[in-house]
Amino acid sequence: MRRVITVHGGRFDPDSVRPKIDAIVTQFDKYVGGWGVKTAKSKHAVMGPVAKILERAETGKWDAQALTGYALRVHEMNPKARGYLSPAARLALEDGTSELVALCREVPVTAVAKVVERVDYSLYYVRRKKGIEWLEKTRQMFMRFLRDRYSGDLGALTQAWGKDAKDIGAFDDVRYPSIKSDTYRRASPTRKSDTDEFWKQYADQAAEEEDENA
Repeated sequence: MRRVITVHGGRFDPDSVRPKIDAIVTQFDKYVGGWGVKTAKSKHAVMGPVAKILERAETGKWDAQALTGYALRVHEMNPKARGYLSPAARLALEDGTSELVALCREVPVTAVAKVVERVDYSLYYVRRKKGIEWLEKTRQMFMRFLRDRYSGDLGALTQAWGKDAKDIGAFDDVRYPSIKSDTYRRASPTRKSDTDEFWKQYADQAAEEEDENA
């Protein structure tokens, strides 16, 4: 009768590959930042096709080339991407996918899920943080726009907005100028007009500020 020999390996610490995880996150951040929405409510929308890349890389059944091809196809089918992918974003996608596949093969099989999870939530944090920063920068721009429009007269603003100004105690209290929210749909004609005019004048500048932080 054979003896069963048990070998106890050392416990794997995901922090030991933290620099490689960070490098992968950086590449995927460049990719998503090159086309993705600036803000989104769901994790799936924030991550874009990267979520599917992570799922398949974790199985260990995909090589880098095949997984990159799959990712490109998912990208092409995503309506928010509109079929476009800049050369820089494509390169970042390729590099991030290659580095991810290599890392999943490098670490112990039992640690792959943890490593992929680290990449997943690290990227989510980076993208969500940039989205929040973009929202605040845009809100600040809208606040300055209203100051100029109403010559710094808060009373003139509150009178023009009527009931929509009930929560505004100062120009600093003005909220982000969304045009897709229920608040906008229910807003007074003047508030809608101010919001529309802001985006007409500053949409390009707001996009440039976001790109600088992408």
